[in-house]
Amino acid sequence: MKRRLAIAGVLMSAGALCSCGGESSAIDKILTDRIAYIGTVPFEPPLLYQKEGELVGPDAEIGKRLVAKLDAMRRTEEGTPVRLMWVNRTYRTLLQAVAEHELDLAIAVLAITDSRKQMVDFSDPYYTMELVLAVNPIHRDLKVSDLASAKIGVRAAAAAEEFVRSSYPNAVVVQFETLDDSILALRRAEVDAVIDDRYLVAYSLATTPGASHMELLPDALAKYECGVAVRKGDSRLVKLVNEVIAEMKAENVYARLLEEHGGLQALEEVMARRQARLEEEARRERERQVSISVTRDPSFDFDIYKMANLQWILRNDATGATYQSSRINFEGRVGKAVASVPPATYTLSLPRFNFSAPLTISPEDADRINVNITIGAGGVVIRKG
Repeated sequence: MKRRLAIAGVLMSAGALCSCGGESSAIDKILTDRIAYIGTVPFEPPLLYQKEGELVGPDAEIGKRLVAKLDAMRRTEEGTPVRLMWVNRTYRTLLQAVAEHELDLAIAVLAITDSRKQMVDFSDPYYTMELVLAVNPIHRDLKVSDLASAKIGVRAAAAAEEFVRSSYPNAVVVQFETLDDSILALRRAEVDAVIDDRYLVAYSLATTPGASHMELLPDALAKYECGVAVRKGDSRLVKLVNEVIAEMKAENVYARLLEEHGGLQALEEVMARRQARLEEEARRERERQVSISVTRDPSFDFDIYKMANLQWILRNDATGATYQSSRINFEGRVGKAVASVPPATYTLSLPRFNFSAPLTISPEDADRINVNITIGAGGVVIRKG
């Protein structure tokens, strides 16, 4: 599933740009042309995405504030304001376009890596990317220990791809252009897992149709600082971008916008899914306390008190595992005992007595279950209640 941006006068295709020669700072060209070409990979909600015809999110705010600062540097009362042109690129081509002067800079939740620093310079960090694992437990409840041989979906040329290829060389890497595409593939069981930034994955899991059962593992596989990319040696532009980042940090702008654009809510919602499933699985599997009461049919001639101090045997029909109750203690005409067993179908029997009966403990049963046994001429009758 590919989304396309069409922001007239704001977003331009890469082919519409001309290369900018010279070794001067991109600031000089921007102020001369009154336009800043900022490259991006715009399908990254809640950090950077299209809404009502413009790019929004905390990453977009960096670009807007930078252009406002550039505009204030040389604008006169009659002057033309500096315009911001977002240029849609992929991770495959984004940094190369900055290095070759096709773009003035790039803002796209860019992890600062050694390989990328060979091509461009970076600003101070403004966001910490945490790579996490998204799984589809209906298909395969993958663990981190399973990644070495898994089929892993990543965005092509994003930081996650570099991490997976270096950390899990035997894994099968499947590239996608957008995170949503990879999540849809996970839903269809075409990949075993998806690895990407925590907030980006959580938002995609929270908003992609059919992804409501998919989960995010809590622990970060790796962390990367993210920065704005500029061409090599453009220290003036780096300094200006760093001023913008410092101002935003002082005002807590990035964190506030992350919350305003649904990042925290999406993360909380998705993390709650896994917790709820694990709690439900634990509830269904944990042992139930079974209170067993045994009585005699008045018409049946049988000395029930011979059962005193004996223990019920509950044998799991599927696994053969056996459980014993407490010793039978009589209160009047009722012999009582307690057993703790996980949900399963059991054969209930008592040593020295030639009778048995089936007993099913269901995962839907309450934590405490009453089982009433009546012994009569026709055999043993068991009732759960």
